[in-house]
Amino acid sequence: MYKTKLGLSNCMVAGIIFLLALVTNFMSASIIFAWPLVLLVAYVLLKEEDLWLKASAVKAVLVVLLFMMIPICFSFVNNIIQFINFFLGIAEATPIRDGWGVIAFFEMLFDIAEKIFLGLLAIMAFKGKTIKLPIVDGLIRKHLS
Repeated sequence: MYKTKLGLSNCMVAGIIFLLALVTNFMSASIIFAWPLVLLVAYVLLKEEDLWLKASAVKAVLVVLLFMMIPICFSFVNNIIQFINFFLGIAEATPIRDGWGVIAFFEMLFDIAEKIFLGLLAIMAFKGKTIKLPIVDGLIRKHLS
């Protein structure tokens, strides 16, 4: 285990980064909760030498960004349904309804999965390990030297 310039182990700092990502996710309605994550990731990328720690910081940011894209996709589906319903309303046809709340169910499911996944990443980081994500790890290896 290596020590960072802050005096903490690299595993502790990586775990804190993932926990901050989790807190940022819980408190996503207010941007003020994202600043600690942004500052700690920026510090790690600029000042620390440990490649594993840098990769963990980038992985935390990429996972948060990936899970931020999922609600955007669901909202895009809702917009398509509204667009179709507009023309169905003009034609006086029956509009499409999400009567069972399928879209809301999947949004909730992905939200729960994100929280569990960030929690697992935090636990693994405290142990000095990581969960392999082929696409994300490939991007990190390619662009982080």
